[in-house]
Amino acid sequence: MLLVYWLLYRKLVYSIIDPLAIFVFTTAFASVLVIEAVPEQRDIWHFFACQFGLWLGIAGVYHIKKGTSLMNSGDSNLFQFDNITLLKWSTYVLLSIYVLSNLIVANTKGFALLSDAPSESRVTNFQAGFGVFQKINWGVGTFVSTSLIFLYLYTLKRIYLYPLFIVILFTALDGSKSSLLRIVIAAGFVFYHPAFAQKREFAKKLQKFIPIALTGIMGIFFTVLLKENDGLDGAALAFIRRLLYTADTVLYFYTPQNLDYFATFSPWSYIDRLTNPILGFLRIQPYQEALGNIMVENVMPPNTTVDVIVGPNTPFYIEGRIYFGFLGAFVYSILIGYVCGFIRLYYFSIMRSSAFFLVLVGSFCQFANKIVSDINLAITQSFDMFFFVVPVFVLTSFLLKDRLTIGKIRFWKPSL
Repeated sequence: MLLVYWLLYRKLVYSIIDPLAIFVFTTAFASVLVIEAVPEQRDIWHFFACQFGLWLGIAGVYHIKKGTSLMNSGDSNLFQFDNITLLKWSTYVLLSIYVLSNLIVANTKGFALLSDAPSESRVTNFQAGFGVFQKINWGVGTFVSTSLIFLYLYTLKRIYLYPLFIVILFTALDGSKSSLLRIVIAAGFVFYHPAFAQKREFAKKLQKFIPIALTGIMGIFFTVLLKENDGLDGAALAFIRRLLYTADTVLYFYTPQNLDYFATFSPWSYIDRLTNPILGFLRIQPYQEALGNIMVENVMPPNTTVDVIVGPNTPFYIEGRIYFGFLGAFVYSILIGYVCGFIRLYYFSIMRSSAFFLVLVGSFCQFANKIVSDINLAITQSFDMFFFVVPVFVLTSFLLKDRLTIGKIRFWKPSL
């Protein structure tokens, strides 16, 4: 299965740390699970049809726009990113907000990684009015890490590595098994932009840090697994299960209870759910429970109560079937693939812009890649980033330059 998927996607990924490459690896495991665990043959074929539809969408964008050549070639003289100073100071302000947010949560609730149940603490730490701090970690943390990596590669000044280490530390302590992988993915998006093609030789100097990075990622991964499972055998089994990525959803969705429950959903339900993360944040409507949590609740024995339910994400092939039906899910998969591919290709095609805009789009790309695993989560995290990051940039721009430039339009600071 891995060979089949790799042959399909090998020209569309830029590195082994590309989220698309990670998707290929985990989807191979997911495909085996679907074959073994899903009882109906038509549902198995439906899964593979949707996977093919997703590939059609992504590959179609790259074929139309000649995307692979854009990503793999780069003359640094063709690229120009201005207002580096403005990006630097905006990043420092956002870094201060990020650090303060994490210190408040740590002082009140403690670091999730140091608790007895890190995965559960990741949820409970941000309940009872603390959700805004989680949004800061998602949006601001991603932008700041991406920006610091860009500033380091662009200037090759070590001063940007020190605050990056602070972000890495707080990211490691948030309780997620794959927390540090987010930093690696951010580095990949910056480093493999064609603007840095002529600095690829610099990568050889960073290779000595690869064992340290892998040790850190796997160390946190197994720290969480060992705390939440009985012994090494339980942790090893949980590690294998983690390689399924979002495919554990199939263990819940294809049960009679959930198939009957979600049969009442329609395209109008999809629109309502897409807008809910934004409207919920603005308190215009209450937040809707995640689909994965609902699936888990539906299969729980009667009269069972638990304090926290951490359900799986809902991947594109199940989302499509829930909202658009058995056949509509294939079309939905193509559209999801096209949107994902278009956003990725747009980022790698940026040649002249402000440094802030490049970093903003690169950060957005990291969230946009998640639309294949859970579009609601992708929208939530993207909105959080824009909500917190853009106002800080606008304020910093007015303070430093008395104006804000967006494209060819300039907005001047009003006189007091």
